[in-house]
Amino acid sequence: MRSLIDADALRVLHRASRVLLDDLPQLTDGLVAVLQEQEPAYRAAVESDATTTWQEVHRSLRHSISSLLDPRGARDAARRCTWKIGAARAEQGLPLDALLHAFRLGGSLVWQGLVDETSRSAPEDVRLLVHVASDVWDFVDEHCTLVADAYRQTERQLAWRRENRVRLLAAALLDGTSRIADLPEAAQALALPEHGRYVVVAVAGGAPGCTGAQAALAPDVRVHWHTGVDADYGIVLVGDGTEPVVPGEQAAGARVGVSGAVQGLSAVGRRGGWRTPRWACAPRRAARSG
Repeated sequence: MRSLIDADALRVLHRASRVLLDDLPQLTDGLVAVLQEQEPAYRAAVESDATTTWQEVHRSLRHSISSLLDPRGARDAARRCTWKIGAARAEQGLPLDALLHAFRLGGSLVWQGLVDETSRSAPEDVRLLVHVASDVWDFVDEHCTLVADAYRQTERQLAWRRENRVRLLAAALLDGTSRIADLPEAAQALALPEHGRYVVVAVAGGAPGCTGAQAALAPDVRVHWHTGVDADYGIVLVGDGTEPVVPGEQAAGARVGVSGAVQGLSAVGRRGGWRTPRWACAPRRAARSG
């Protein structure tokens, strides 16, 4: 008896799914409208690029409904589609909560479409849909998990790229190889003004990493720390006529050296024509004179 009921439920599901697939453009319009109404992040996405958003929703719904008709045959394509959406939306900065909300709204719209179509064409079969409800919602849950995984993985990759880019920009400033065209990006990435007045502080020894290096400067100093092989280097913004205070007794076990002041980020890797590695021995001199 159970097998017969399940077979009848699948027949009802497939019949309604084929109708939804035929009406896919209208279904897409409906979901996009709901997203605009209920999700501010998607409202902004539609306003900036309505075509791309509509195509994304259409493609996702098509794969979802096709999976109801042929779970085995359509599963991999549906998963690839969801993964691409998660990765793309992470790159665009759409909040993950908004993305998950969109997938759940899509699942609700498909389920309601199945119920409405069955109620219209064969009201006596609506009761059979309860036997496939768990399959439909399991699919929605699976793809919510998948899109979140894709989003978070892409987010980690983007964060690593940003951090690596910041390291490269800072290293280029310090060794004097930064390109003029990269200076605005470097200023933004390091949160320092391009045309400020700077000194470079080198801190070797003591506690590892920037935590130990930060003890060499007053807490209100604007500085970007770059971890080198033998020392930590701080690109320090200073006011006219002032130098950073470097209290040796506060940098436990550290050797601290300070460059002369220069004007502009483009000059922080040079002092009197010397590149940073020439004056990086200053920590040892400071330690002997301390």
